[in-house]
Amino acid sequence: MKYLINHSVLFDTAGYQLGLLNNNASVIKLSNTAGRVLEALIAAHGEGNTVTREWLFDSVWVKYGMQPSNGNLNQQISLLRKALISLHLDATAIVTLPKRGLKLNDRLLITQEENPPQPPAASLPQPQDREDGQPDGAFTAEKSSSTKEIFINGVLGIAFAATLLMAYVYFNRQDRQPLFLLDKVDSCDIYTLRPVPARDKESMLEQLRQVMRGNIEKCTAHHFILFSHNIVTNTTIRSGINQRNFMAKCERDAQGNIASCLNFYFYNWDAQ
Repeated sequence: MKYLINHSVLFDTAGYQLGLLNNNASVIKLSNTAGRVLEALIAAHGEGNTVTREWLFDSVWVKYGMQPSNGNLNQQISLLRKALISLHLDATAIVTLPKRGLKLNDRLLITQEENPPQPPAASLPQPQDREDGQPDGAFTAEKSSSTKEIFINGVLGIAFAATLLMAYVYFNRQDRQPLFLLDKVDSCDIYTLRPVPARDKESMLEQLRQVMRGNIEKCTAHHFILFSHNIVTNTTIRSGINQRNFMAKCERDAQGNIASCLNFYFYNWDAQ
C-alpha cells in the first residue's frame, strides 16, 4: 500500500519507505517498527481516531514477538518526526495527546495511491530496531489558507525556534547561557529557559508532572529535565492557534557532561 501525504511525501508500506514524490534521492528507509507505527497512525487518521500507547504496544511489538516499552515507542516517534521534517513536513505532524495517545495532525491530507507516478526506491540500508538507536526521520502540517492563521503560526514558530536555539547554545557553547533551576521532581533537577515567578512555580510543576506521565517513567540524579511551556496570554489570540511546547530529559556521564537527551514536542498541549 502507498500513501501520499500533503501531495508531496510518499509512504510505501511494502518496504516502509518515505520519500518525496518523483525524487528517488530523498528516500528514507524506516525500521520495521517505525514503519508499523506510522502505518497505524495513518489508518487511524482517516477515521479521526487517537491511537493509544497500549494498542501500539500490542499491534507493533507484542504481535511480532518484541518487548514494548514507553522508551522504545518515544524513540520511534522521534525517528518518524525527524524523517518527516527532513522531507519538508512539520514536527507537529505527529501529535502527542497526554493521557490519551498519539495521532496525526488533522490538517494533514493523506490519500491512498494505487499507482504513483514514480515510487521511491530504497537507497539507504535498513536500520535495526533497538532501544538506543539514532532516529532518522519526521513530518509537516498542511499550510493554512487563512492569512491571519499563517501570521500567528509564523510568530509562534519563530518563538519555538528561538527556544530550541537557546537550548542548542547552552549545550554546545563553552560560555554557556544560564538555565534556571525550577525545582526537583523525584531526584531530578528541573530547569527552565527563563525565570519562573514564585506565584507560578506550583502551577508549572503540576503541568510538568502531567506531561511527564507516560513519557518519562524514571528520572534520577544522573538526569535533568529542560521544560519550556510557552503561553499566549492574550485569550483572543490564543483561541484556536497552534501552541508548541518542548521538554528534554538529559543524562549526564560520570564526568558530569551531557551524554544524551530525549526530546519531546507537544502540539496544542494543555494540562488536563
